[in-house]
Amino acid sequence: MRALRVHELGAPPRLDEVPVPEPGEGEVLVRLEATVIGHHDLGVAAGVLPVFQPLPYVPGLEGAGRTVDDDTPVRVFGGGLGSTRPGTWAEYVVAPAAAVTPVPGSLPPALAAACGSSANTAWAALHDAGAIGDGESVGVTGATGAVGSLVVQLAGGHRVVAWTRSPKRVQARAEVLRDDEDPAEPVDLLIDTVGGPLLPRRLRSVRAGGRAVLLGYTAGERVELELPALMHGDVSLLPLNMRRRRVPPEVTAQLLDDFAAGRLTVAIDVVGVDELNERIGRLKAGRATGRLVLAW
Repeated sequence: MRALRVHELGAPPRLDEVPVPEPGEGEVLVRLEATVIGHHDLGVAAGVLPVFQPLPYVPGLEGAGRTVDDDTPVRVFGGGLGSTRPGTWAEYVVAPAAAVTPVPGSLPPALAAACGSSANTAWAALHDAGAIGDGESVGVTGATGAVGSLVVQLAGGHRVVAWTRSPKRVQARAEVLRDDEDPAEPVDLLIDTVGGPLLPRRLRSVRAGGRAVLLGYTAGERVELELPALMHGDVSLLPLNMRRRRVPPEVTAQLLDDFAAGRLTVAIDVVGVDELNERIGRLKAGRATGRLVLAW
């Protein structure tokens, strides 16, 4: 089978021919049709995040395809893929059974691969870490990114403030602002997907005693906060690590059904192997136009 393997941390992956893996007890062999190339994968491949297997290794946290034994359409996610065991940047992957989820047959593989973790993260930010209540308002940065756009969609029924560099791409009902603008009224809950130097300004857009869920750092890994201003605002900072969160299976199933029925959507950029390195460059530079998905 073909597999993209990292031979040196920080170097581009190479396309290699390797044997098809064989599943062991409690494992499932999946023939992948679509593979997500995400920020987490790139962080591991760059050596920024830990990898617990020898080089060369196959990255990849999530993908979608069909089980080899009974041809069931599935998505695979988690279970140590791409960090403690070979991941999804390959035509076949062996995954723990707990990391394999059946998906509706009408859901295209590229969308099945791309939607799951983003939707789970958006849901957890709103309903778990953020615990949004009736009548509360929510603000989200990076509102046209995968997670940000899904926060906007899942927050229907609440007042939503959406910060983005591309206002015309926000399709759901929201108060759309550019990154350097402030809302007319503060929000109860901020979901920040980008981090970086604008975070302190965004925190001033949260009402006193409100909450801010921190999801990402594509705009910068370091933030300088003035403690007097933070204490005066009394905004709770809630970093969200999805490895420590559990989205109920019935919620995941409903989210997948919503994607299959078109009630939810996420932008995807489907590419072949020949285009991959150029698209990875865009992703690293923050110029991606959707979740990057490799079609096999």
